[in-house]
Amino acid sequence: MRPVIISALALALTGCAAGKQLDYMSGTPEFVVRGARSVAVATQDTRPYVVSGEKTPNFVGIKRGGFGEPFSVRTASGKPLADDFSVTIARALTQKGFKVTAVDVTASQTPAEARVLIARAGVDRLALISIKEWKSDTPPGNYLGKTELFYDLALRVYDASGTELAANKITGIDQLSFPREEKDIFLPRGAIRAVYERKLEELFASDAVVKSLQ
Repeated sequence: MRPVIISALALALTGCAAGKQLDYMSGTPEFVVRGARSVAVATQDTRPYVVSGEKTPNFVGIKRGGFGEPFSVRTASGKPLADDFSVTIARALTQKGFKVTAVDVTASQTPAEARVLIARAGVDRLALISIKEWKSDTPPGNYLGKTELFYDLALRVYDASGTELAANKITGIDQLSFPREEKDIFLPRGAIRAVYERKLEELFASDAVVKSLQ
């Protein structure tokens, strides 16, 4: 009987960890910049494990099962993480008065090719975001709130001629903390999305970026 109980417990633990999702697309960061220009937003996912095909474009992290085994976490939208970034950023800029268009960009396109995107969109500015790293890692049970977020994001702003006006970069590993009542022993969705919004706010908050968009 004992092997059956153990197997059932293992199935419960792994089943709860599998198939987890994070909702990034509905996030709405509060940008400090305001303006009325037309802006195209493009996001490149250059994470090495995505470019190589090891992970799918909608991969956003790891949730570890009861015995430490890793399970992939994906976007709740089912779309690539780059799409979620573009939608979120476009929404935030629109709320600040900008006329925003989201445009597609491949991981292989270089910053030098930015003018092609601008010409295609017919806009005053291009905000090109590069996701060099973005993933969360939640340990088994998560009782101690030890979820980590690994991030490496870059932003470049170009004018209509393709000249780079400003750039900003944020990178690091954050230990996430959150109220006990918000703890999810499987995945702290609220805490991760809150950090996601703050990181985008930080990315667009530098004086050079603000000035370039106005």
